[in-house]
Amino acid sequence: MSDIVCVATILLAGLAQASLQLGLGGLILLYHNSLGRHRRRRTSYLARNYILGTGAITFLVVAAFCFLIGNFFNGALTTEWLVIALGALGACAIVMWLLYYRRGKGSTELWLPKSITRFIRKKARQTNDGVEAFSLGLLSSFAEMPISIALFFVVANAILNLSSAWQVLGVVAYTLISIIPMVILQFRIQAGRTAVEAQQWRLKNKAFLKIISGSSFLTLALFVAAFWIMK
Repeated sequence: MSDIVCVATILLAGLAQASLQLGLGGLILLYHNSLGRHRRRRTSYLARNYILGTGAITFLVVAAFCFLIGNFFNGALTTEWLVIALGALGACAIVMWLLYYRRGKGSTELWLPKSITRFIRKKARQTNDGVEAFSLGLLSSFAEMPISIALFFVVANAILNLSSAWQVLGVVAYTLISIIPMVILQFRIQAGRTAVEAQQWRLKNKAFLKIISGSSFLTLALFVAAFWIMK
């Protein structure tokens, strides 16, 4: 497989990962609860650690999938497994459009069980140091694993098709793309915006975000079908 196709796959998968909302929602919760108890510099420090946590779990999971495919699939997914990944991506697109957000115009609450949602909110309220913020970022990314697992299979397969000198860079690039929305949010809040304004924007544009998320998964699925399965 050409490097261009592999890089495009990493980019599309990274954008699909970035469109998921739990990590961003957790960061907004952290800002909202922390700014009332800490100085702005302290809150920014906690936010950076939160983003590092989400990036760390993404990097480690993608690396683990690379190891899995490298050792159990001889370095590349077979056509049968790619078809399974394609079906999973298509299913994820439908889930994003229909089930990802709970019903209700006044809320951006996601599909997660209520117990997990309450736990994340509780942890966001209790976060006071960098380690707790880092672990909250880990938890937020890990909680969306049922949706992102198909992305990890596809992107790990693409990374392993790169030359060995570029594989680590591929994992890093995917990780950086996946955290872009959180980095942008942090910069905007440091520039004077508030967490409330960010949440209001998410609420106002929920339908748009839903379309973008589902479309990003579908686009990746079509790309996999065109360039990996029917090559």
